[in-house]
This record gives sequence, structure tokens and C-alpha cells, in this order.
Amino acid sequence: MQEQRIRVLAIPGSLRRASYNRKLLDATRQLARDPVDIDIYEDGQHIPLFNEDFEGDLTPQPVLELRSRIRSADAVLIASPEYNSSITGVLKNLIDWASRPYGQSAFAGKPVSVVGASPSRFGALRSQETAIAVLGSAGARVVGGPHPVERVFALVDPDGRIGDGATLEMLQGVLTKLVGAAAASPVAGS
Repeated sequence: MQEQRIRVLAIPGSLRRASYNRKLLDATRQLARDPVDIDIYEDGQHIPLFNEDFEGDLTPQPVLELRSRIRSADAVLIASPEYNSSITGVLKNLIDWASRPYGQSAFAGKPVSVVGASPSRFGALRSQETAIAVLGSAGARVVGGPHPVERVFALVDPDGRIGDGATLEMLQGVLTKLVGAAAASPVAGS
């Protein structure tokens, strides 16, 4: 019997290519083993600001694609920095669009974990707490968290990768719990 693949959509809460939080997702993808596939969402910059006037037949194509990718994933992993003690506008906008139309959230019942890195000693903790609350409101089944990574600049190796053993161990633990929740989820494989 062939083992069922577990598809995780990884969403960076920053548009910056060299974002520390993007590096967290890259590190998690490197840690993933069969049957887990991690796909990093690259199109956040194409999502327009949420506007209820553009729902229904007027929903922008990038939003339809975002919703489809969330729905087709077995789980979602979000990594977000902290801007002004809160969630990034990019991430909030993605969640708002994905949670619409009302009652049809792409996150409904979806296992989601949130991690975050920051140069500060708080490790984007407040951002993660806010993201967890917003995701819960959007119908996601949040798995664990928050998972702060503080003083992230000291954890990156000369090649620009997360090289800290404790951080990699934490990411492996997050991934293991998220995959376990996805495998047990009634929406797995949907």
C-alpha cells in the first residue's frame, strides 16, 4: 500500500525574498521527508487589498488561486515577522481574502501552524499570537504555537540558511505535529 502524500502550503508573511521568516520556511522544507511535500507560496505580492466589492464574479484571479491552493493543501504553515507589534499587512490581507465569502473560508477546519522570527528578543511573539487569533476566527484549526525565534540574525549561517540546531529541532517538532494533525484530519487530501 502506498503512503498518502501530505501537502503543506507554506506562506511567508513577508514579501521580502531574503526575509528571515522565508528562511524558516526554507529550513522546514529541507527538514521534510516523505511523504511530506512543502510548497512555498510565492504570489503574495499579486493579492490586491481586500475589498468586498470584488467578491463573487469579480474576485481577482490571484485570490481564486490562493483559495484553491489552501483548499488543496492538507495543512498550512505560516511564518511571519512582526510589524509594529502585530501581524503584517500582507498576511492579514491573505487571510482576509482566503476567509471569504462568509461561511466558505478556505481555512475551514484546515490544520495550520504559525512560526515567526525576529531580530528582537521577543521572536515575533505578538505577531504570532495575533495570527493565531485571526486564523481561528477564519475557521482554521490552529496546531500548537506560538513558536518564536528570537535574535534570528545570529542563527543564520554564512550561506544565508538557518543553521541553529535548536531552531531546526523546533521546526521539526512543529512540522511533525502539523503533519500528524493533517493525517488525522477529515479534510486531509481534499
